Amino acid sequence: MKGKEKNLNGDGSIFQMKDGRWRAEFNWLDKNGVMRRKSWARKKQSEVKQILSDFKKAFESTRGNVFSEHVTFEEYADYWVNQILRPKVKELSYRRKISTLKNQVYPYIGGFEIRELTFSDIQRMVNCLNERGLSFSTIKKAYEAVSSCLRFFRMENGSAFNPCEGISLPDGKRKDISDICFFDKKQREQIVKEATRTYQSGKSVYRLGWAFVLLMYSGMRVGELCALEWSDIDFEEKTISVNKTAIEVNAAEHGAGVITQNNTKTRNSVRVIPMTKMAFNSLTELKKINGSEKYVITSSNHKRIRPTRLDKTFYDILRAAALPKTGVHALRHTFASMLFNNGCEIKIVSDLLGHTSTKVTENIYIHLIQAQKIKAIQNIDGFSD
Repeated sequence: MKGKEKNLNGDGSIFQMKDGRWRAEFNWLDKNGVMRRKSWARKKQSEVKQILSDFKKAFESTRGNVFSEHVTFEEYADYWVNQILRPKVKELSYRRKISTLKNQVYPYIGGFEIRELTFSDIQRMVNCLNERGLSFSTIKKAYEAVSSCLRFFRMENGSAFNPCEGISLPDGKRKDISDICFFDKKQREQIVKEATRTYQSGKSVYRLGWAFVLLMYSGMRVGELCALEWSDIDFEEKTISVNKTAIEVNAAEHGAGVITQNNTKTRNSVRVIPMTKMAFNSLTELKKINGSEKYVITSSNHKRIRPTRLDKTFYDILRAAALPKTGVHALRHTFASMLFNNGCEIKIVSDLLGHTSTKVTENIYIHLIQAQKIKAIQNIDGFSD
């Protein structure tokens, strides 16, 4: 041992070993009065300092409970998602993970001691979620949250324990055409007519009605529209630059109902969308209403618009237009359907939608793509409808 550096708070130590590596140690008494120790060895002193610092923060924030021999899965997962995962992922990803754990995981295995979890416990959780009729995607996310948490637990505790191995998930199915709601030409006309309707006085029935027309003719996600600034709009070149997204957060925690995440859902989501005529007209009308604001859409009292608020307004528009109730995301699907019906190549559709790959686009719109292939063959054979 070449030298020892006592931690400033006296509850941890860092020293260099004979082989030149640096080692950090942390000792504490568990709730049963038993002395416990954690240690880490790395090549660089700065690395073990950081590890020790992170460990101390987690220890203090959980009062040492998370490192107890009898810690529950919920206690450990809360530590993992807040202290380990949160600094590494986007805010939206963090919040989705929290939601998955609270709604799909904790009700089934949250109270189990993490060291006592078995393959059967996790398989039972998966089976129960499947029996509830939840989607394959939702079930897979729950399983992946558990697996990632336990993987970190193994790494941190030097354990070979991994009850997630061999878990059987339900069959993953591509989205059926019934799961993808989009509007045909007549329905699109009804939506535009209702969304832009005015009273006899000339005042708009829906102050931001043109926003829904913009969504339908640009393919943007709702969060992307809520984060869109006028500086992202080039009226001369007729382009929309999509480079961030808006997410709803806890007002008590952040002091606002919505914040901007300075990146989009995926790396490929950062894109430039050429304006259609309808998109150009929509932005022109929104400029008249909201041109003095930073964001393309805000409330009449200058507040940020929550993505969920647009869903509520869209329901009102659909009801007034006598159309089936569906979410505002259907406008994005409608944009994709128009592209495919116009013979657009899948790579271009994927780029315009900001998907990570054409495989994602194909999995979502497989039936639209198949219909396009049939139409192409019919045109060649000369018996097109």
